[in-house]
Amino acid sequence: MANTAALLGNLLNTNADINYYTQQSIYWNAKYEANSAKLEKQVKYEEKWESAFDSAINNTKELKCAGVVVKEDNTNEALADMYAHAKVDEYNEELSLELADLDIEYDTMKTMYDTMLEELRAQQESEKTATSTAAQDTGLLQS
Repeated sequence: MANTAALLGNLLNTNADINYYTQQSIYWNAKYEANSAKLEKQVKYEEKWESAFDSAINNTKELKCAGVVVKEDNTNEALADMYAHAKVDEYNEELSLELADLDIEYDTMKTMYDTMLEELRAQQESEKTATSTAAQDTGLLQS
């Protein structure tokens, strides 16, 4: 009977751990999804920015945007940079790098908690079986 009580205590602790890690998994999944959406926007802006930069470097006609004028056959990268920023002002390189770093961190945390949950669920099944077997052996449970 003491064995059954100890096994039941372990099972209850495992259940509490599963509840905690489930909450953590939900938290990190939400952070990851929110960050991914922001990162995806920045990636799109970056692609548009690079396209604008390339068109300013390899232009065959005069380009104008928000007061920035790029003449034909421009090779000035600083001017092309200004044009690209004027054309796609939503792009923020620093923010993009920060979001990419957070993406890795959040994905790591999400994966870690998901893996821990898988392990705990396997442990829970094992403990349920052991507790059930111990309870039946003592005559506490009838099949």
